[in-house]
Amino acid sequence: MATVSVGHSAKGLDKNKSEELIGFEEAMERLSREDRFRATVYAMNTLLVQKGIYSPEEFEFQFRQFAQKNLK
Repeated sequence: MATVSVGHSAKGLDKNKSEELIGFEEAMERLSREDRFRATVYAMNTLLVQKGIYSPEEFEFQFRQFAQKNLK
């Protein structure tokens, strides 16, 4: 798996996509605080699943467990 430099736009890791990703700094400037948080959570979960740290099913279980505790 390739590593993408934080400060630079880079082609997507999917070699079938020809468009470039938005630059990190530009994304930070253009996204709202809430969207930056959501992007961070998305990126972290994606990496953790791809690296086999946990499965999508384990993530879903933890998510549901949190929701149940907090919706009481």
